[in-house]
Amino acid sequence: MKKIFLFSLFSLVLFSCGSEDDICTSGEGTPRIKIKFKTQANNKLKSLDSIFVSADLGSGVQPVLAQKFPTDSIVIPLRVDDAPYTDIYVSLASKVPAGQVLNVSKIRINYTTKSQYVSPACGIKKTYENLNSVLINPNPVLNLEQTQTQITNEAKTSLYLIF
Repeated sequence: MKKIFLFSLFSLVLFSCGSEDDICTSGEGTPRIKIKFKTQANNKLKSLDSIFVSADLGSGVQPVLAQKFPTDSIVIPLRVDDAPYTDIYVSLASKVPAGQVLNVSKIRINYTTKSQYVSPACGIKKTYENLNSVLINPNPVLNLEQTQTQITNEAKTSLYLIF
């Protein structure tokens, strides 16, 4: 009886071990947009002391990033529903002194989405094609420089914000 129990327990442990496909950790999910910064005066890369980003991801404008230490790049999620664009709001401060206005740049990122099945654990991921960015409110961001027309992973910089 004891041998049957041990054999059953061993078999259960052996067959319950899943494959590597059970975990979605290798970056197979929907990619975010990678953004870096440049200065307008000399077009050189810039590091920001702080940056605050909000986005409308389908349920109203929500904060997605509050970076309060120096950084040279950020990654921001885009909408995963069937909307053809994502609005992103960028500011360099979270609060301003009384009597002043908070400067917020509005950037609209237009695209078409494509769905791709990844695995049972990861499900379906979206990739973004025909990327086109438009600066709607130019303060504090002064201009945009787009470097990619599609987002399939987060490795490449897709957009530069020029301050």
